[in-house]
Amino acid sequence: MKKESPIEFIRKKDYKFLEEIGQGGTGRTVLLQDELIDELFVCKKYQPFYKEHTKLFFKYFIDEIKILHTIYHKNIVRVFNHYLYPDRNTGYILMEYIKGEIITDFLRVNLDKIEDIFLQTIEGFRYLEENNILHRDIRPENILISDDGVVKIIDFGFSKNINFEEQTKSISLNWRYTTPNEFTKNIYDNKTEIYFVGKLFEEILLDSENVNFKFSALISKMILPHEERYSSFFDIYRDSIKSTLSENEFTLEERKNYQFFANNLIELFSQMPYGTKYNSNLDEILKKLEELYNNSILEDNIQNNNKLTKIFINGKFSYYPKKQFSVSNLSSIIQLFKSNSDNKRKIILNNLWERFDKIERYNHVDNDLPF
Repeated sequence: MKKESPIEFIRKKDYKFLEEIGQGGTGRTVLLQDELIDELFVCKKYQPFYKEHTKLFFKYFIDEIKILHTIYHKNIVRVFNHYLYPDRNTGYILMEYIKGEIITDFLRVNLDKIEDIFLQTIEGFRYLEENNILHRDIRPENILISDDGVVKIIDFGFSKNINFEEQTKSISLNWRYTTPNEFTKNIYDNKTEIYFVGKLFEEILLDSENVNFKFSALISKMILPHEERYSSFFDIYRDSIKSTLSENEFTLEERKNYQFFANNLIELFSQMPYGTKYNSNLDEILKKLEELYNNSILEDNIQNNNKLTKIFINGKFSYYPKKQFSVSNLSSIIQLFKSNSDNKRKIILNNLWERFDKIERYNHVDNDLPF
């Protein structure tokens, strides 16, 4: 076989048709079964409701495939394969089958789970935000809750990769909620996504009676005018953590261990540029801390400060390479993370972010040259 020569799979892949799921604006979906591995899949065929839109929206369908292939998160529907027929302006996406209900139907009978569903929804959109993706069609039908209570964001037919250096013009859709004030300026950006998620939960709360929702203040800030609204889902995530502080007590020993670690960690940093992003993946942070500890276990101090600092920071920053950071201090924070619940881990991490917020900032100019 020659390099870059096409590979043809001779065996045809067959699926068993089970039932129709529905017809959306850009596609028809059906439920299929792969009998060989006994798994169910949702297949979306590109088939616009209005035939005159077939050529126009085919690019959106291809963009949906590109976007779904680049992302992987528990709160976002997975795509497994695709089949395109450009000469016919059609194609198929084979996706994860989610057995469940749309968010409004689920919460109508499971209102006690609204806070967990809200946090999961924020997590999903925070992941999209981190990957510079706008969904642009936020409505109850596009947020499903699986039978085991997991939020799944679906239908990326109108989504778009964005450059946050530029404001993205809005697109014409049949909006479910009152449109935000930025639409008068043809703006659709990340804050607009926040507005529509906020309006979705506002509607759910208004339709419910006597619900005690501890994140009501967050919802109110999500639907403010554009200039006063939350600027990111990450900020909402942080404020949601602060809302749980009174429910999570730390012992004096835990507080001392945290403070000793945080004081020494912050002293390693010199500066960081505006817009620096913090790592929020707790499992990844703990794994990397343990790897660093295992590679330093025979030392008094870690040998490379950058290996520690970059565990918590995504992107560029300045640090002091010669300052000492003890291995025993590293061990204490690992034990603090491992011995606490997920909620308390988030509080520990958010407290570190509060420290990071106070590090001197500078405007970063990329002067890298190709050679």
